Amino acid sequence: MLRRYGLAFVRNLALAGLGLLGMLMSVLLVAAATLVVPYLPAARAGKRLTDLGRRLAGRWGGVPVPVEHRPGPPVPQRRADGWYVHEKELYRSPRLPAYLMELTWRGEDPALLREWVWLHLTPFVGGLGTLVPPVLAGAGIGLGALGLTGGTAPVVGSPPPVLALPLGLALVVLGVTVAPLALRLHARWTRLLLQPPERSWWHRSGLAGWTRRRSSAAWHAAGLAGLGFAAFGGFLLNLVTLMVGLGWLAPQVSRVTRPLVSRYRRYGHRWAGVTIPEPYRPYPEPPRPEEDGRYRVGRTLYDDRAAAIRGQAYGWLLTDPAFWRDQLWMATNPLVGLLGLVPAALVSVGLFGLVGQPLWWWPWAVPLGLVTGEWVTPWYIWYGVTYAVPDLAGIPGWTSALLGLAMACLGVLLAPALLRLRLRYDRLLLVPTRSAELTSRVRQLTETRADAVDTQAAELRRIERDLHDGAQARLIAVGLSLAGLERLIEEDPSAAQAMVAQARLASATALTELRDLVRGIHPPVLAERGLPDALRAVALDSPVPVRVTGELPGRLDPPVESAGYFCALEALANATRHGGASKVEIDITHTGTVLRVTITDDGRGGADPDRGTGLRGVQRRLGAFDGVLKVHSPAGGPTTVTVEIPCPLPE
Repeated sequence: MLRRYGLAFVRNLALAGLGLLGMLMSVLLVAAATLVVPYLPAARAGKRLTDLGRRLAGRWGGVPVPVEHRPGPPVPQRRADGWYVHEKELYRSPRLPAYLMELTWRGEDPALLREWVWLHLTPFVGGLGTLVPPVLAGAGIGLGALGLTGGTAPVVGSPPPVLALPLGLALVVLGVTVAPLALRLHARWTRLLLQPPERSWWHRSGLAGWTRRRSSAAWHAAGLAGLGFAAFGGFLLNLVTLMVGLGWLAPQVSRVTRPLVSRYRRYGHRWAGVTIPEPYRPYPEPPRPEEDGRYRVGRTLYDDRAAAIRGQAYGWLLTDPAFWRDQLWMATNPLVGLLGLVPAALVSVGLFGLVGQPLWWWPWAVPLGLVTGEWVTPWYIWYGVTYAVPDLAGIPGWTSALLGLAMACLGVLLAPALLRLRLRYDRLLLVPTRSAELTSRVRQLTETRADAVDTQAAELRRIERDLHDGAQARLIAVGLSLAGLERLIEEDPSAAQAMVAQARLASATALTELRDLVRGIHPPVLAERGLPDALRAVALDSPVPVRVTGELPGRLDPPVESAGYFCALEALANATRHGGASKVEIDITHTGTVLRVTITDDGRGGADPDRGTGLRGVQRRLGAFDGVLKVHSPAGGPTTVTVEIPCPLPE
C-alpha cells in the first residue's frame, strides 16, 4: 500500500516534468514549422513525447488511450535509370524526395493538431492535477519544519508553532493520498485529447470536420499565396532575361519558372479540388539534317545541331501563348495573393495572438518576473496596442481575447470564399484557351487512336498465334487420327478404338482452348448477364476473397462493358500477383454520365502505372474512350484503383 502511494507521488512529479517538456516542445514545433527545414526532427521528437504520454496514461493512470495506426512514410522509388521520382520531378539522391514525402505524410496525420494541443495545454490544464500532491507535500514539510524549530516570529497567517507539526504531517499525508487520483485525472485528460476522432463528441457532432475544413482553407490559401509570391520572383527573373539577353535565356529560365507554375496547379488540385490543365505545347522533335548536312529551324539554317536545338527551343517557348499567359499570371499574382493571406492573418493574430496571450505569457514572463521583480501583464499584446493608441487604454485587457476569437472566426468563415475567388482568377489565366484545348484534343485523339490500332493489331496477332499453336494443331491431329482410323478399323479394331479415344480427347482439348480464346476476346457471361455478374463470376474463381458490390441501372454499350471488365481483371491480377492482397473489393457505380469501377485491396501498395506494363495497358485501353485511371497506392497499402469511362445510359 505504502509503495503504491509512494510510486504514485513520484510519478506525478515525472508527469509534471513531462508536461513542462511538452510545452517547450510545442513552442519549438511552431518555430521549426516556420523555418521548415528543422521541422521533421522536431515533429519526430514531439511524436515520441505524445506516444510516451499515451503509454504512461495506460500504465500509470489505468486509462488506456487508443492509438491510430498509420503505415510509415512512403519511400521514394528508384527508377531503372538510377533517378528517384517525386511528383513528376526527378532527383539524383533519395534524401530530398524522402524528406518531402515524409513532410507531406506528417502534414496529413489526423492526430497532428490534437497532439500539439496536448503538448501545449497539458501544463496549464491536465497537468495542474499532477502538481497538487507535491505542492501539498511541500507545504506540509515547510509547516513541519516550522513546528520543529519552534519559531518565535511566525509568518503572518501561518498557524502557531504548536499546531504546525501535526498540520504539516496531515498535508504530507493528504498529498501522498491524492497522488493516485491525480494520476487518473491526468490520464483521463490525455485520453480526452489524444483519442481517435470517432470517440470524441467534438468529432461526432460534426463541428470538428467543419472547423478543420475551413481552417485548412485558410492555411491552403496562405500556401498558394506563398507560391504566388515565389512565381512573381520568377516573373522578375524572366523580365530581366528578356531585357538583357533579348529572350535567349528564356528557355533556361523557364526550366525554373514553369515547374513552379505546374507545382501551383498540383497544389490547387490537391488542396481545393480545382483542376487547372497544363496548356503548354509539346516540345517539337529535334531537327534532322537536310541534304546539305545543315539543320533547318524555321527560316534559319544551322551548321551545329546543338545550336539548332537552342534556336528551336527559343522559338517554341516564345511562340507558345501559354508562356505569355503564365507571365501575366505571375506578374499580377501578388495583387490577388494578398487576399489569400487575410484569413490566415486573422486566425494567426486572433487565435494564436490575442486569445493565446496567457498561454504564451508564462514561459517567459514568469521567469522574468521572478528574476527582475517586474511583472508583465498577461495581455501584453493588448498593452502594446493601447500604448500605440492611448484612446483604447480604458478597455480591459481581457476583452482582447474576445476580440481575437471574433477575428479568428471571421478568418475561418472568409477562408473558403477567398480561396474560391483566388482559384477562379487562376483559372482565368492558367487554363488552356479554346484553341489550345482543340489542339490538345486533336493530339490526344491521334495518340489514343494510334494506341487503339496498335492494340487491336496486337490482339489479332495474339488470336492468330493462339489459334495456330493451339486449336489448329489439335484439329490437325484429329484429322490425322481419323485418316489412320480408316486404315485400322478393319485390320486392328483395338488400335482403332484407342485412336478414337485419342481423337475425342484432342477435340475436347481444342474445344476448351477455343472457349478460353473466346472468353479472352469477349466473355459469354459478360454478353449474357452484364458487367456486375461477369465480375462476380470472376470473383468465384479468384484465389483471394473478392467482394463485388453495386449494380447498374441498365445495360451499357458492349465496348464500354468490355473495357470496364478487362480493366478490373488487370487490377485484380495485380492485387493477387504483385500486391500480396488477402482480400479485394470491387465497387461498380454509374453517375448518369460516367461508369466508375473501384478496386480496393489490402496489399503492400506501391503500384505505379509508370513502372508496370499492366496499368499502362489499362491506360491505353481507357484512352480510346477518353477514360481516366486513378491509382492511389501508398507504400504499405491499401491500393485503390479507380476506372472512369464516360458513357451515358442507353435510352
